[in-house]
Amino acid sequence: MDYLRVSTEEQAKGYGIAYSGKKTARYISQKGWEHVGTFVDEGVSGALESHQRPDLWRLMEHAWTVPRPFDIVVVNEGRAIGRTGRAFWRWVWELQEIGIFVAVVKRDYDNSTPEGESKMRKDADYAEDERDIIRERTQGGIQEKAENGGYIGGKVPYGYRIGASRLVLDECRDGKGGEAKHEACALRRGRTLYVALRDWGQAAVVLNTEGHARRDGRPWGGQSLRQQVLNPIILEARQVFRGSGGVKRDHDGQPVNGDPVVIPLPPVFTPAEVEELRAASKHPVRALQKARVYSLSGRIVSPCGKRYIGGGTILRTKAYRCQGRTRAYVGALPCSCSYLAADPVEEQIWRRVRMLLGDADRLKTLAGCQSESPAAQHDGVGERRAELDRQIKIHRQAIAIALGVAAKEVAARDLGLEESEKAVERQIAPLQAELGVLLDARRELKARLAESDAARERSAQLVELGAMTRRMWSDLPLERQKELMATLEVAVTFLGPPRQGRKGQLCALAAWFTDRQLLVPLLTDEGWATIEPMITHRPRGVSPRLVMTGILYKARTGTPWRTLPDLFGCPSTLQTYAARWRESGFWENAMRSLAAAASTTLPAASEMETRIECSIEPQKLLFSAQRGSLNASLPPDHGMRRAFKFRAELEPWSE
Repeated sequence: MDYLRVSTEEQAKGYGIAYSGKKTARYISQKGWEHVGTFVDEGVSGALESHQRPDLWRLMEHAWTVPRPFDIVVVNEGRAIGRTGRAFWRWVWELQEIGIFVAVVKRDYDNSTPEGESKMRKDADYAEDERDIIRERTQGGIQEKAENGGYIGGKVPYGYRIGASRLVLDECRDGKGGEAKHEACALRRGRTLYVALRDWGQAAVVLNTEGHARRDGRPWGGQSLRQQVLNPIILEARQVFRGSGGVKRDHDGQPVNGDPVVIPLPPVFTPAEVEELRAASKHPVRALQKARVYSLSGRIVSPCGKRYIGGGTILRTKAYRCQGRTRAYVGALPCSCSYLAADPVEEQIWRRVRMLLGDADRLKTLAGCQSESPAAQHDGVGERRAELDRQIKIHRQAIAIALGVAAKEVAARDLGLEESEKAVERQIAPLQAELGVLLDARRELKARLAESDAARERSAQLVELGAMTRRMWSDLPLERQKELMATLEVAVTFLGPPRQGRKGQLCALAAWFTDRQLLVPLLTDEGWATIEPMITHRPRGVSPRLVMTGILYKARTGTPWRTLPDLFGCPSTLQTYAARWRESGFWENAMRSLAAAASTTLPAASEMETRIECSIEPQKLLFSAQRGSLNASLPPDHGMRRAFKFRAELEPWSE
């Protein structure tokens, strides 16, 4: 067994895998050993340990198999084993423990003898010394280049390009601009637009219409434009080399490879333009608040027969109201249908619809797809069809021959034309009847195959729809949910009047809000920035903001802990920290701090039995998702041979 490794740096010097492979193959042949395989790590650093190198890790997995497939590993040079003592010896010692040794071609030794072990120690020391020398020279060269204001590698800041080994402004060289849109010009135009409009989104729209694009070719967004124009590198016209917190430092806190260096850059903006930009960004124009989207407006049938629409309020929170509450004419009595808090209703119905679309097996059952596997449906069908084709061919040949023979016999009898034709037909009639039976059988078989193919294609579409739902539709905004509800023709029906009362008692979380008469806040970026410094117990391995969002979701919707959506993480973690935060006082302080934020009510105390119906057209949903619009229409040539649609009814459920 031989192991070949070269780093990217070694490849640049001409020491490639092919070069090392020839050396090890010749060495194995000279020793008279059997070559059982080769493992290759190309462009992999020698500082990495065995479990960090893909093919070396595979080699170790083979080494532990029983019976052992090899007893020696051949490398071209000692540095192929590793460039550091840790990477070198851990692997060698692990092989020795199971009776496998390492042979080095360059100095012709292996560690099966004391003499070979001595040579291996010297090779390991040499490889590490060589690595330190290379690193010292490399870092010293980079440091000197940075001190001279040169480009030292890494991502080039937007607005600049590499010219003459240093960063220069990416602007038109002749000052005319031409057809190309340069990055520095885009930054200057973006700054001018923002100062005039005080809105990054509107500035991005204008910038896109003028032909400016981001470095990757995509159009500008408000956030991406703000990030680039207000980049400290752009505003201060400088880069700091080795100035970040991730620089490697010694025990005294000093940088190991060199001191920080400030590299001056040609400025994109003048000092006056920078001050004007900073002043404008301190007082941005507040964007108008968009109207709240009601994803189920007109889709909920109320007990009175009318429809629920968006526009009502319950304790300052958005709600659905029944159209029957509006008097149809003067003197008419309005209905008494209660208001529905928008957030819990929308979240619960969206969750059920999403769970349905993501469950391929349930979709197959509702669509009436056959339960047989494709292999079972096609078992023996191909052979049967081939046999029918062979018999049909034989019968057609037989009919052709029989026609010739019968025609000669009838001609010899000197009959009239009409009588001769009838005589020939009588003689070949049995063969014609047998051919008709065979053709009918083939048509029936073809129809069965077509139906089987159609069922298999329908099943594949449903599987793809389920996978796409889980991948893309886990957290759709209300605008997109509304589009999807329209595409699915969702209808929600109340099957009876509300049943007052709640089974059991309020959970501790809901009781906490009820006792204090507080609404459940919506956690925004500003709200999180306010309460994050107050946290007393920080969850390990999970974002504390995600934990807080999940707890508030549970309070807002009344969802049991065990059935909370997976995106919030482990339900037991959420339940644990909900209790810890309440006991520590953090919860009280946080909810009081968020009292002025947008909020929702707790779930209604009454239970309402509802039924959800929807029409599912898988190919349209898949096509629309590919186009980025859930209400996109299928073109006539959309390429799907078998379009189908079915109506799904979800069993009644109490909310």
